[in-house]
Amino acid sequence: MTSTPEAPTATQQDPGYYETMYILRPDIAEDAVDGHVNKYRDCILGAEGQVIDTQMRGKRRFAYPIGKHTEGIYVQLHHSGNGQQVAVLEQAMGLSDDVIRYLTIKLNFAPVSRDSRGEQDKGAAAADGQPPTHQDPG
Repeated sequence: MTSTPEAPTATQQDPGYYETMYILRPDIAEDAVDGHVNKYRDCILGAEGQVIDTQMRGKRRFAYPIGKHTEGIYVQLHHSGNGQQVAVLEQAMGLSDDVIRYLTIKLNFAPVSRDSRGEQDKGAAAADGQPPTHQDPG
């Protein structure tokens, strides 16, 4: 009698990698922006996820108005976990009046945090005056 291999449990699987981009109202103060960033990081950590990287993308003008807003403050958040942190994060964002829009996608690769990029990338960027670019491994 042959046995079939068991399906991996949630603890045996590699964590899922996610990218969440959210847009905050343009009229909120900088310390309030930092407060939102910390609040959403805590949501992920509270749901047993891990925050890989957070990048402030700054204030940008929209291609079309969203509600009464024509611009917003963009924040990009890379995180990993079993997927439960996505529901917790999106619920918190949905309840906030300061979040205009948000979108979470599942990544097929592990994102590289700004702190773990090699010195070679930084050196190449300084040499040609361009920021380092992310290349898809596949």
